[in-house]
Amino acid sequence: MIIGGWRGPGWQVFDADPRLGSQIRGWIGSAIGGHGCPVDAADAALAVSELFGNAVRHGPAGGRVLVGYCLWQQGARLVVCDGGGPGTPRLVHGGEFTEGGRGLRVVDSLAARWGSFRLAGALAVWCDFGQPLHAAASDAWAWLHLVLPVCDLSASGRPVAAVIPGTLAGAGAR
Repeated sequence: MIIGGWRGPGWQVFDADPRLGSQIRGWIGSAIGGHGCPVDAADAALAVSELFGNAVRHGPAGGRVLVGYCLWQQGARLVVCDGGGPGTPRLVHGGEFTEGGRGLRVVDSLAARWGSFRLAGALAVWCDFGQPLHAAASDAWAWLHLVLPVCDLSASGRPVAAVIPGTLAGAGAR
């Protein structure tokens, strides 16, 4: 959907499988490259790949992960949601050879800003590229409130409701 220079939201739900990282990078890179917003598609693809990897590693084993975006003329917002692990995402400062913790450092170095919150049984981690989105959380995340209740991100094995990926009304895929 494109309205007033906005594109999105677009999203897909993926199995929490680290082998899907390249598919997700390609999907996000294509969405950003095709919209013409002043965001480096490779940087955004790398950041979303790191967030997806963290969701796979720290979310429920065997769960699913929602990856989404909103694009506008001055930037992009990416979001990755998992079924909610026990911790809160935070930057880990350590040596160059420290195990783990580099994913959010990559995101922090590439994105204009990033953050996380819990919503509807999910942990959402987001990042902005280009000109950050300045909107009330109730407006910026309204679409996510509608989508998450029909997306089973847990490891329960329940099928996702019959909603076409990336649509609010089931009108077509992004």
